[in-house]
Amino acid sequence: MGKFPQSFEVYGFTIEVHAGGRRVWPPSFKRFVKDKFDSGELAVSYVIQTRNASQSLVYKWRSDVRRAGTRRTSRRDERVFSEVVVEDQEHPGGVGADTDADQIYVHFRDVDLALPAAYPVDDLVKIILAVEARA
Repeated sequence: MGKFPQSFEVYGFTIEVHAGGRRVWPPSFKRFVKDKFDSGELAVSYVIQTRNASQSLVYKWRSDVRRAGTRRTSRRDERVFSEVVVEDQEHPGGVGADTDADQIYVHFRDVDLALPAAYPVDDLVKIILAVEARA
């Protein structure tokens, strides 16, 4: 074995040590530490003293976690919100007098759709995403 250990344990996480002594802190460790900071269970000064890490490195871990949380790996991971308005409309002649009562109407900027009331919700979501160019 060389001058530096191959790895060591911190808070139950294995930290790899590369040639030259560079430690590689895994993202799961960084998330763990950030969560402990946020909950008040760990103090930055304690981590600095006990883990032989600089203050800037510890703050970088927190920054890395925040940045990773806002980055999206693909558009499919992106949360999408569309406004859905449900309206009860009075039909001349009373409710049910018109066959339109058994339909779903979807209005976009340039498109109006009428779908059967039993149309599958998953397929309706796909239509909304496609029309809004988010598919």
